[in-house]
Amino acid sequence: MKFFLLSVFLLLSLLAKEITPYKTISASEAVSDFVKRGDILVIGTKESTVDIYNLKNDELVDKIVIEKQKNILGDEIGLIIASVDYLEKKVLFSTRKMDSWGDLYLYEDKKLHKLIDASQKISPKKVRFVDANRVIINTMENELLLFDIQKKEFLYKKQLNKASFSDFVLSEDKKYIFSTNETPLVYKIEIKSGNIVQTYEKANKRDIFSIDYKNGILLSGGKDKRVILYKNPDEYKITMGEFFTYSVGLNPDASRAAFSKNEEDEISVIDTKSLKELYLLKGHPTTIIKICFYAPNKLISADKGNKILFWRLD
Repeated sequence: MKFFLLSVFLLLSLLAKEITPYKTISASEAVSDFVKRGDILVIGTKESTVDIYNLKNDELVDKIVIEKQKNILGDEIGLIIASVDYLEKKVLFSTRKMDSWGDLYLYEDKKLHKLIDASQKISPKKVRFVDANRVIINTMENELLLFDIQKKEFLYKKQLNKASFSDFVLSEDKKYIFSTNETPLVYKIEIKSGNIVQTYEKANKRDIFSIDYKNGILLSGGKDKRVILYKNPDEYKITMGEFFTYSVGLNPDASRAAFSKNEEDEISVIDTKSLKELYLLKGHPTTIIKICFYAPNKLISADKGNKILFWRLD
């Protein structure tokens, strides 16, 4: 039976259409994170810079540069821009310093405002706008924080567990957040209260690295090579990659799922109903860090280098 299933999987893989990127953008430094909101692409890097691109005009329209830090030898080294977001012409981003603590910044009207200082000993790993005045933060230590921008205060702090944080994604209505860590668990959390309302724990067997959520479907991937499509905590489908699944992504209606497939840094795109592999995306020279659909048949991805790759499936 195992041999039969493997043979079927290999056959489906052979039928996949190979795709190369139709467009590439070079960031100012190695990419750490990116978000696309409308025609705006915001790219965080590992060297103290945030690039802001207008995709409609295909040009770099702004760049935020953060002062570098000095190591024990007195040499200047860049701060990692851990996470970026964009809402209503506002750029939100967090940094990570050598001691792992970080700052949270808001950039608006060409002015940079520090919302959280590293002296507060918080290590924000991923940040997202909930709305124009609230920010959700997950720290490296897996503490979930809701922050009020106007009051500059935390509305709550919730320690989810003791494992290191991996990834989170907000529901489309921004009422819930799905958060995961270096365990086989995903928590569904009400953003308003910070309370865990569901736990997804039956399908992944080892550390989860990446998740996405669209149209009622939760997608996860991680160290066990399993790619899980959860309809609810008790109902799910499983397909397999060939290596650690570092990144996953769903298109808007969750009819297609993408995931980093193998050690050749290729991306597999599957039909979520049949699990058939439809496309194999080739072009990344190094480990993929993020995959993001922005239309039913269009997606963006980034690896550990300085390139953002754009793909068109049909």
